[in-house]
Amino acid sequence: MNSAAPGASRRSVALALLAVLALRLLHMHFAIAGPLTWHLGPDEDFYRRFGMDVASGGGGLTDEFAFMDPLYGYIVGAVLKLAGNLFPLYLLQILVDCATAFGLYRIACEFRSPRAGIVAMFVYAATGTAIAYTMSILKATWVACFIVYWMYAALWLLKRPGAKSYAAFGLWCGVGVALRANLLLLVPLAIVALAWLRWRDGERRIAPQARDACALLAGLALPLLLLAARNHAISGNFSPMPNNGGIVLHQLYNPDNPQSRAGVPHFVRRYSAPGEIWQEYRNEAERRAGHPLKAHEVNAYWKGVATGYLVSHPWQSLGNAVRKLREFSAYPEVPNTRNYGDERLVSPLLRALPLPFGWLFALGVPGLFWLLRRDRRAVLLFAPLLMGLFTIAVFFAEDRFRFNIIGPFVLGAAFWLVAFYDLIRQRLWSKLAMALAVSALLGVWTVAQARLLIPAFPSDWSRLAWGYLKSGQAAKAKDVLDRIAAADPQTIGLDEFRGYLALTGKRYEEAAQHYANAVRQRADRHEVWHNYSLALEETGHLEEALAAEAHAEQLSPAKEYRLRIADLLDRLDRHAEAQEIRRAERVE
Repeated sequence: MNSAAPGASRRSVALALLAVLALRLLHMHFAIAGPLTWHLGPDEDFYRRFGMDVASGGGGLTDEFAFMDPLYGYIVGAVLKLAGNLFPLYLLQILVDCATAFGLYRIACEFRSPRAGIVAMFVYAATGTAIAYTMSILKATWVACFIVYWMYAALWLLKRPGAKSYAAFGLWCGVGVALRANLLLLVPLAIVALAWLRWRDGERRIAPQARDACALLAGLALPLLLLAARNHAISGNFSPMPNNGGIVLHQLYNPDNPQSRAGVPHFVRRYSAPGEIWQEYRNEAERRAGHPLKAHEVNAYWKGVATGYLVSHPWQSLGNAVRKLREFSAYPEVPNTRNYGDERLVSPLLRALPLPFGWLFALGVPGLFWLLRRDRRAVLLFAPLLMGLFTIAVFFAEDRFRFNIIGPFVLGAAFWLVAFYDLIRQRLWSKLAMALAVSALLGVWTVAQARLLIPAFPSDWSRLAWGYLKSGQAAKAKDVLDRIAAADPQTIGLDEFRGYLALTGKRYEEAAQHYANAVRQRADRHEVWHNYSLALEETGHLEEALAAEAHAEQLSPAKEYRLRIADLLDRLDRHAEAQEIRRAERVE
């Protein structure tokens, strides 16, 4: 390529990009035929509903949609508005992932090693988690791409410093904050790292450095002001941050959770969709306060509670942070919304590829330090790592949070593999043995941490079964159901699934029996009560159907449930109550 450093060719770059594209398209084939694309996880469903609200003209301007970072929701909304369905989003994410691979190549060229860039592209092409995330309605693919181009932009900035360049870089940092709020940590890291590198290169004057740092902050201000204006329109709070920081912090730091693991406290009836968790937290905060609270007030309240717990348990919190960093270095993928083990079950391609992080860790860590020894500009590759490690130590060590910073590990692995090749070619066997020993020790470490800290994660059989059913593969859904029932007939959720199969098959008596069992097991699920009501109505038990629908509406005050209550009241000759409900709906 003309823009590449000497030694790179258009053909090699094109071949590597083709490998990236082909593997992701092959996985798309398996994913569309599999169940996970058809039954979304909680966070995926959040962004789907966010996108639908945007596409329908709502703009995502509700308390619920202020709960998480908004940019990805608007991307989903734009796709739904233009295409009417989510399939183009998957194609777009595949192209974004190809752009990530090319960005890795360009970074390696900045370090005068096109060979390492080509290796990095092929390594990224075969990174299973990168392949899998392209077929999810999650922002992970976009965040990984942002990080790669953040590193490339920072390297480019060193060659072309100035107020305009720094302002443009600040604008790019602001885009990242709109995508994921914790990326704001990259701003002070960038200012410090760039100032140090320029000082080492001879720029010892304070005024130019201060001017450029101010320009970066000025560029950052525009997207932050837009985010703040959005939050102000929703809840009257002029802040660029989403209303989830305090709540997520409290999920991890509270008396119910001494080990700071993913979960929810006792007053949240179920660990499910983000909107439901948010509403439960709001209800509890308002119960304690004794009056209604705005969204940012709810978040501020729980932030204060969580901070108080942190301050009163410093050594416990520090120990948990160290454990999370150890979990981060372990090779398995810890599920969060998506289970990579289930991805491998339904994709022969992912099954054929090794679990990626263990070998990326063993090769990437020494590769990054080796590069830093050769070129101090590599400190810019460490900035995202520091940001990611801090976030993981405070919050989660789960797979998609680790994937956000996969780019530096891929680059480190590529440079380390090229170093292996050079040592072999030069017959420097002792140095090669030392390099291999370093990676071997890190490999032992990542395996040891997995065995000590990471449990085996069972398949999400419910998601697999529902996905097969929704994709028209009822036989596979029944096979999953039968295998789970054979292992444990009392598994929670089996009766709900069997009830749904009976309901759709118009076996209403059987459906009512299964749903009666299901509501005893999962009385917190409004969907179960609603379907139980449908089965009861079809069997002629109208009073019981009304009571079940009222339970569903109490758990989730959906318009659909209220109108159905009105219909049931009509059937029971209670017209006055039914008309009152319908009038209330028209007023709303």
